[in-house]
Amino acid sequence: SDFPPLKSLSRQTHNLPPQLTPFIGREALVAEIRGRLEQPGVRLLTLTGPGGAGKTRLALQVATELVEAYPDGVWFVPLAPVTSATLVPATIAGALGIRETAADSIDATLRAYLRPRCLLLVLDNFEHVVEASPLVVDLLSQCPDIQVLATSRAPLHLSGEHELPVPSLELPSAENGMRVDEALASEAVRLFVDRARAVQSHFELTEDNVEAVVAICRRLDGLPLAIELAAARVRLLPPKAILARLDSRLTLLTGGARDRPER
Repeated sequence: SDFPPLKSLSRQTHNLPPQLTPFIGREALVAEIRGRLEQPGVRLLTLTGPGGAGKTRLALQVATELVEAYPDGVWFVPLAPVTSATLVPATIAGALGIRETAADSIDATLRAYLRPRCLLLVLDNFEHVVEASPLVVDLLSQCPDIQVLATSRAPLHLSGEHELPVPSLELPSAENGMRVDEALASEAVRLFVDRARAVQSHFELTEDNVEAVVAICRRLDGLPLAIELAAARVRLLPPKAILARLDSRLTLLTGGARDRPER
């Protein structure tokens, strides 16, 4: 009991995609989610919120910190590309590296694989396939040592589900007359500055642009995706010009990285 099992190089304990940008803020929220998952009665925890609230990135951050907490690892299942609820079992099996056999259904194979294991399943963007909710209940009832962390725009409305709404990023307390250091105390402004530096390395928050940046973050309600898309525009426009164009944000806040989901 004093000597943990040796880690084998050939034993994979997660399939979490590497994140190429730093995770900004939300330390208290990450700690709260971890605390909820550590409670014995929480088998299914659903992070809810509107599109662009950062649910996926938040779930990945929590999952990364919890890899060592589960003997059989943490497994990420992206459901946004799945077009039918009937494909969810095969998608989960694929994420776990399970091969379908002719002798059993994919549901039975999945249950047999998960029953003796202790792991965390991260089911991302479940609102696309909410009709597959009975599968989640079946797996949780048949496999006593697994937990599910789901992200969805709405709760799954399942027995035993615990919901945690994901709030927007923390905004500056004042709109006008704010110093640079006061603005940088907010998560939303720090995210804007970090993503702006990714496209313009010399970008700095200054006394000249701080009010515009704060106003942008407030106008975008602290939504991480919207702030990231706005910050990417500093390659072409100063913050004041971005703010002036936010009345047409449906055309301004488009595009983004090619490797991001189409949604």
